[in-house]
Amino acid sequence: MNLIVIRNTEAPSNVNYIVGGRSEESLTERGIMQAKELRKKLEQMNYDVIITSPVNRAVETAKIINYKNISIIKDERITERDSGDLLLKDRNLVNKTEWNSMKKLRTRDNAETLLALVNRTNEFIKEIRKKYENKTVLIVTHNSICRALWMIKNEKEKSKEEINSFYHNSEDIKVYNNY
Repeated sequence: MNLIVIRNTEAPSNVNYIVGGRSEESLTERGIMQAKELRKKLEQMNYDVIITSPVNRAVETAKIINYKNISIIKDERITERDSGDLLLKDRNLVNKTEWNSMKKLRTRDNAETLLALVNRTNEFIKEIRKKYENKTVLIVTHNSICRALWMIKNEKEKSKEEINSFYHNSEDIKVYNNY
């Protein structure tokens, strides 16, 4: 299976530097323009299936980039991180050590950790590998899930610094062949 991964484009939480989590915010005007630019890039690629997080900003991104006009599948397992008590709060309040923990499932703020994200993302990947074995799957999701996908593909054999520094820009398309 080949995997094309796109992060949702800009939403107000990105601009305001707050934890967007699973809030149902819409894309900003810039986010809409970013999605249109991604669509142009994506038109040079082929995909068979498109799966998105059910969070509104991801769904909006998926609809804009879907140049094939195929049915979009929503999957809870690639939804944004449950940010617990940090939802819509200043991102500077996030304890990055706990947030990126690979030892426990929840932070003191009741947010999902990176381990929790990797676990649920891995279940999703196992299923779609079987279901779409010889296909190209386009996923529209969030930075935290992009990080989990990257870690799973790289079998988590990266240093803590590499893992913590991985960031999927809203204007990038990541392609993983033979995922």
